[in-house]
Amino acid sequence: MIQTTNGHSSIKLAPLAPLLDDARRFLVEHLPWSPLDFVPGISRRGDRAIHAEELTRPLDEAHDFRFRATLADGAVIGLFAQMLPWDTEFFGYGVAKLDGVFPLEAPTFRPRLQYAAALERLLHKLSHAGARYVWSAVDPRDLALLRALGEVGFSLIETRYFQHGPVRVPEAYERQAIRQATPADVPSLAQAARQTVNPYDRFHADPFLDEHAVGALMEKWVEQSVAGRMADLVLVPDVAAPGAFVTYRYHRDRWSRWGLNLVQGLLSAVSPEFMGWMGKLGPEVNARLRSVGAEYSYGSTQVTNRSIIWFAQEAGANYGKCEHIFRIIL
Repeated sequence: MIQTTNGHSSIKLAPLAPLLDDARRFLVEHLPWSPLDFVPGISRRGDRAIHAEELTRPLDEAHDFRFRATLADGAVIGLFAQMLPWDTEFFGYGVAKLDGVFPLEAPTFRPRLQYAAALERLLHKLSHAGARYVWSAVDPRDLALLRALGEVGFSLIETRYFQHGPVRVPEAYERQAIRQATPADVPSLAQAARQTVNPYDRFHADPFLDEHAVGALMEKWVEQSVAGRMADLVLVPDVAAPGAFVTYRYHRDRWSRWGLNLVQGLLSAVSPEFMGWMGKLGPEVNARLRSVGAEYSYGSTQVTNRSIIWFAQEAGANYGKCEHIFRIIL
C-alpha cells in the first residue's frame, strides 16, 4: 500500500479527457522541453508539437490515466499516465507508464512545485485498476518530478545517454557485405539479442523483472523489427544465419515538422562470433541512410556504456542529453 508522505489529502484528481484539446494547445506553446530539443537545427516548436500530441492523443478509456489537479499552493497541473496493454499482456501483470507531469498554466518550469501528493493519488488509481509496475522516463531538467518520484517511492533503474550527428558518407571507404534482414534471419538474430545481456539497460537492471521474460522480450523486438513494425531498416552481415544486427527507424512522417530529415538508431546486438562487425559499419550504414534522404541521426545507450559512447564519438557523434528511467512496484 502506498503511504501518504505530504498529508495533502484534499488534493483531488479530475479526468483530463474533456480538456485534452486545450491542454494540447497550451503544451505546444509552453512545454519547457521536448524529447529531441538537443538536436542542432531541429524545429523546437515542431518537436514540442509532436510531444504535446503524443501526451494528449486518444486512448481507450480503460487505459487513460490523465488527470488534472490543483496543488495546495493553487498551481494547476496535468498528470499524464496510461496503462500499457501490450506490456501488460506480455508480462502477465499490469504495466503502466507515467508520461509526464506539467503545469497547465504558465510558467511551466516551476522546479519548486510539490507533486508528491498528486502522484500518490494517481498511483492509487493505477493500483486500483490493476497496475503492478509503473515506469517513467524523466528529463534531468524536470527537478519537481525527479524529487516527487523519490518522495513517493520510485527507484532509479537506468540513466540513458543520447548522442547525435550528421549522416556523412566518406568519398572512399572499405565496403562491407551487409544486407537487409529477412524473416529467415529471425532465429539467429533473436539468439544474438538474448545473448547480448546489457546489465545496465532498464530491463536487465531491474531485479523485479524475470530474466526469462526479458530474454523473450528481446527476441520479440527482433521479430517485430524484421517485420517492419518496430524498425524500417534492419542491417545484418550478408551471411547465412547472421548473429549481429543494427536497426533504424526513419520517422519520415515527422521530417517536415522537425525541419530536419532525422532518423533514429534503435537496437543492436552482436554475438561473440561476429565481434568487431559494428566497428567497420559506420560508412556503410550512413550510405544506406543517405539513400533514403536522411541528414541527421540520433540514438541512445546507457551512460555507463563507455565503450559504445567512445566508439560513437570516434565516428563523429556528439553528446545530446541524458534521461533517467524510474519505476515503482505497486
